[in-house]
Amino acid sequence: MVTLNRSYLYLIVLVMVWGSAFPVIKIALDYLSPFLIALVRVTVGGTLLLLVSRKLIYGKKEAISAVLNVGLFMILLNLGVEYSSNPGLTSTMIYTQPVFVTVLSRFVLRERLIPLQILGVVLAFSGVLISVGSTDFSIGSIIAILGGLTWAVGTIYHRLYLSDRDVVGLNTFMSLFSALLILPLSFVDSKFSLDPVGWGSTLLLAVTAQATGFLLWFKSVNMLGPVKASSAVLLVPVSSYLFSALLLRTAPTLLEGLGSSITLLGVFLTFLRPGTLRRSR
Repeated sequence: MVTLNRSYLYLIVLVMVWGSAFPVIKIALDYLSPFLIALVRVTVGGTLLLLVSRKLIYGKKEAISAVLNVGLFMILLNLGVEYSSNPGLTSTMIYTQPVFVTVLSRFVLRERLIPLQILGVVLAFSGVLISVGSTDFSIGSIIAILGGLTWAVGTIYHRLYLSDRDVVGLNTFMSLFSALLILPLSFVDSKFSLDPVGWGSTLLLAVTAQATGFLLWFKSVNMLGPVKASSAVLLVPVSSYLFSALLLRTAPTLLEGLGSSITLLGVFLTFLRPGTLRRSR
């Protein structure tokens, strides 16, 4: 019971940490470029993970995974927040990732889908259209959805080639390797300020969302299993909306709230696997 309570405590903190990251990114973007924020986040976060894990799992396949799951994903996430009216909406679009994983698994991994998963895909994309319809399908929403797709491709790649690797050592390498990808891009956007708010927000992201967040995630997965942990993490967009309201005084529109709810319901349904309902009876 103590272990179970602790695992849910880890998840609660994780949802708060990852949910608050989106409005914190929005704050940091007033002072620094999205590329520089990503660079500091992966470099500092990766270094902290290295101090904890004391190992690097590296290689060509690991480098490809780093580009997909961390480097490119982090850039798209920050750009999505920058060009979106509400960080909570960006979070919802990013968390369409399980929907893309479900679709890709059908065609790449030849996994069979149950009717509820197909319904989940339809609901998720319907919710996306409702959510972004209220903002005329802004470029930020498009970028965030691309971030979810990139994350999904990276997830499938990881499942195919890296599922046997030590996850902490692998993520340590992926964070640090991604810095090599992001570094030259950080010179593209010249936005730079010495204001402590910008740098404080960015360092907070590195410590909490990048380092602490991933450690909490791994602990939650080990204690509860990937399905339960992943389902609970769907509360991150809800947390993001709440923190956006607190930190930025930004409330979702009626359509954003309705569409995001439908999207998250659809995403939840995609977590179901053949036989899940039979086992639960």
